[in-house]
Amino acid sequence: MPTNPNSYWQGFAQRWNRLGSPLRPNAEDVANFRQAMGDAPGRSLLLGVTPELADLAPDLTAIDNSAAMIAALWHDRQKAVLGDWLDMPFPPASFDTLIGDGCLVLLAQPGQHRRFFEQLAKVIAPGGKILLRVFVNPEQRETREQVCNDALAGKIEGVHAFKWRLSMAIASESTDYTLSVAETAATFDRLIPDRGALAAATGWRADEIETIDFYRGSDARYCYPTLAQVRKAIPPTLKEHEIIYGSYELAERCPILVLGASK
Repeated sequence: MPTNPNSYWQGFAQRWNRLGSPLRPNAEDVANFRQAMGDAPGRSLLLGVTPELADLAPDLTAIDNSAAMIAALWHDRQKAVLGDWLDMPFPPASFDTLIGDGCLVLLAQPGQHRRFFEQLAKVIAPGGKILLRVFVNPEQRETREQVCNDALAGKIEGVHAFKWRLSMAIASESTDYTLSVAETAATFDRLIPDRGALAAATGWRADEIETIDFYRGSDARYCYPTLAQVRKAIPPTLKEHEIIYGSYELAERCPILVLGASK
């Protein structure tokens, strides 16, 4: 996480509307969440303030550690609590459904991932359901050079998928699958110095390519574990029910993990 979370997330909130799928959940993701949650989600907790997920339950509370993100994205929606996912300010069994988008990317593994799932297991009611869209590295890792070469060959459809793949490739080089976000921008500058050539090869607009500059100078760190690593962090009181995949570009790396709490 950034050393000054509010400073980083203030900027992130201001740039939210310039981001796209798979960085943000799209209509297909939202529909998959809704279907998996069922018609009676009950007392629901949203991890973060992802606007696309805010209307999935009539009785919903959001929790985020950034006042800037809450102020920028939540507005007059349902209740929002300023708090830490690793130290939930709720009594045990407070919620019937927990939902979140990309939560694990903000936490270090394995320690914080284990703590995160332990906290979810604490606040979920017996028989409750947890749905998380997780950003996972492929088991067969790719290199930064491969990703950039694919982009220059016109083999990547969207700029946001390109940024995700590049970041994941960098993260896969470390034992904890974590990277400095600034390294994504630095790698891009080194391997693709000619943005005009990239635009010509992909059809991406200049303002779309410029979104990679959001990473420049950031002190944030992101984590992209494999799905196998995510599963190792889940306590035995939570059982995997299913994995839901979308059909958009890079959806295979952004599945919705559905867990159930023991009754």
